[in-house]
Amino acid sequence: MFEGLNTAINASPIGRFFKMEERNTNFTTEFAGATATFLTLAYILAVNPRILADSGGPCVPNEADGGIFGDTYVQCMEEIKREYITSTALCSMFGCLLMGLVANL
Repeated sequence: MFEGLNTAINASPIGRFFKMEERNTNFTTEFAGATATFLTLAYILAVNPRILADSGGPCVPNEADGGIFGDTYVQCMEEIKREYITSTALCSMFGCLLMGLVANL
């Protein structure tokens, strides 16, 4: 069903760069692997910041402000979650790019 697409991509500069024919693979196989990786990373982006934020990070509850239910602490936790999402995404991007290029050697 996808033979024409696989042949065209294997003959393209991308296919030659990643040596798809030499490695006995094709676009559809690599696409399936990329989809699984993407879904895994999407899960990690959703779960990892929550796990890290549950530690409290650098946020310290102030008993005079209501402790862990105080506005200051809640606002700090929301900011920490955003920071953890950003850092997780950047680290994932860097790791994927590095593995994609280094694994090609």
